[in-house]
Amino acid sequence: MSRATPLVCLITAASLSAALPLAGAIAVSPESGQAAVLFDPRLTRADLAQVAARAGTAIVRFGAAPGSMIVSLPESGGPQALRAAGAWLIADPVILGGCAPRTQFSAEDAS
Repeated sequence: MSRATPLVCLITAASLSAALPLAGAIAVSPESGQAAVLFDPRLTRADLAQVAARAGTAIVRFGAAPGSMIVSLPESGGPQALRAAGAWLIADPVILGGCAPRTQFSAEDAS
């Protein structure tokens, strides 16, 4: 066995472990509740707001990445409407980690 074999195995394992959360997020695209949605990163926040309104979803917040936002899906048809509006990815925000829903705290909570 050559010395390169363990390195190839290590690189393959690292690549697969990095891809699994994204694959899981895609596989369990939510039908209701909140969803992380990725559109063309060239869209402005105003463009994203228009797309969300046309799809019948409410924006919870914009994501850190260009073209991303967290939306609250309607009871039916939300993911299909977002895909028809050009969504590249619709995923569970908790699985994607950085897009997890935020809890708002007031100054009184900190004391």
